Formats: sequence, C-alpha cells, structure tokens
Amino acid sequence: MRARHAAVSVTLGLVGMTLGSVAADAAPRGIGQCGEVDSQGFCVEWEVPTPGGPGDGDGGPPSDTVTCFWVTIPDISGDESIWVDFGLARPPEGVTVVWQERQCSDGSARFEFRWVIPTTPANLATLARGRLARELPQPTVWSSPPVGTASIVGVPVFVEVTNWTGPISEAECAGGLCVTVSAVPALSFAPGEQGSAPVACAGSGTRYLPAGPPADQQAAAVGACAYTYRLRTGVGSRPEAWAGAVSVRWTISWSSSSGASGALPAVTRSSSLLRAVQEVQTVVVGGSAP
Repeated sequence: MRARHAAVSVTLGLVGMTLGSVAADAAPRGIGQCGEVDSQGFCVEWEVPTPGGPGDGDGGPPSDTVTCFWVTIPDISGDESIWVDFGLARPPEGVTVVWQERQCSDGSARFEFRWVIPTTPANLATLARGRLARELPQPTVWSSPPVGTASIVGVPVFVEVTNWTGPISEAECAGGLCVTVSAVPALSFAPGEQGSAPVACAGSGTRYLPAGPPADQQAAAVGACAYTYRLRTGVGSRPEAWAGAVSVRWTISWSSSSGASGALPAVTRSSSLLRAVQEVQTVVVGGSAP
C-alpha cells in the first residue's frame, strides 16, 4: 500500500447521515458526475476530473477552486498499519463498512482515509442489537429452598427470575429507513447434578406456593421451573454443592420499513445457583416411623 502522511479519520455515522447533505444530483463545483449511489439515493463516490480536462460538471468553465471530497476505495482493513500506526478505531462488530479516501478536484489525494457505515437494513439492525444487548440483565434468582440452604433428596427445588422483563425491542433509523430489533427471552434451569439435563421453564419460572397443591404436583406441572435432586453432595467424589445455573436466552430478530427482515445472534445471560443436597434417613422402630 502507498505511504500515508496525514492522520486517518474515521466516520462513526451512517453513510446516509454522513453524506446525506450531498444528493446524487447535486455535485459540488469542480466535481464531475456521481459514480456510485447508495440504496438511499446518496452519492458515495464522485467522478474525479482529470486536471486540464472537463469543467465543473455542469457545462460551465473550469473552476479555480480545488474541492476535496471522499471517494470510495477497496477495503484496506487488512493493512495492519491502518490500525497500529494511525490508531484508527475499529468498526462495530458485525457491520459492513465502506472505506473512503480524501481526493480533490485537481487530481491530488490527501492520503486521509476513513470508514463509514452504509445505511442498509442489516447494518441498522446490527447497531440496534448492540444497544439492546447492553441492556439485557443478568437474571436475579429466587429459589425454594432459598439460595444457601441445602435441598433434600427427593424434594423439588423451584426457581424463578425476579427481574424478568419479557420481550423488548430497540429501533434505529437513518436515511429514511427504520429497523426494529426484538428480543424474546426463554428461561432454563441447569440443576448441575451429575446426569441431569436443563429444565425448559415457562415464562419467568415457578414460585412454590406453600398453600397450593403438594410440592411434587406443582413441580410436575407443564412448564414448571423445578427439579428434584437424586444425589446428595459432599460424599465420595461429589462436590460440596452441585454447580447449577439459571439462564435466559434472548432470541433476536429484526424487521425494517423496507420490508426486509432477518435474525441476529442470540444473547444468553446466566447466573450460577450452587445447590448443596442432603439426604434425610428415617429409622423405623417397632414397625412405625418416629
């Protein structure tokens, strides 16, 4: 790659916003026709006139004013000097960017580079997902027996997430295009016991009701967030507590005002739930249990 002598600049905005003041049919003086138009009708690359060639693109005489502008170039992100020598910030993860170089109407280049984010539904969705993901909370767990209290072999343990939010959404708009990103949560409880499988829970989980049906009936209900431990802890090679976890997996999708839609990588938030398990033994005396 040719040498660069000026600081590299970076545009964090969207192309539709950054270049929106320069419509495709309104070239600055000293610049020829638009060479490339984005999906929103904005020019992202102007034709660079040859020195001594045509005038300012509108049929008038050549202009003495040198006008500089950004021209789209091939991707240069593979050149490590872009990131190392110039300290250029990297684009947000998952978005597609356009690289541009500062050029002028006299045919010269300023050796300045930047990346911009084109206004596409997928890019807008990725940006909105990034904001939404930062808002997704770690689950706050309630359990019966309470956290820190040992469970009993054969007695169900119930789990509920107390900061449950339900589905949430985030919107991003630019260049006349709007995208809505939606995240739908699903709860699961991994007991951590040897040989156990995660329990798929309905809604925010299950709170044990002392005045309700017997515990085993509540635990057997469809979608109940409950598990009955079979093995005590702290004996033989078993740990002092089973390393359980409560997880909320957010499935993320997007739709746009253009009619396009799609899916984005899911986000999972988990909280540990250590569970010691004890075994209660009954001694039979004289044919009856004391």
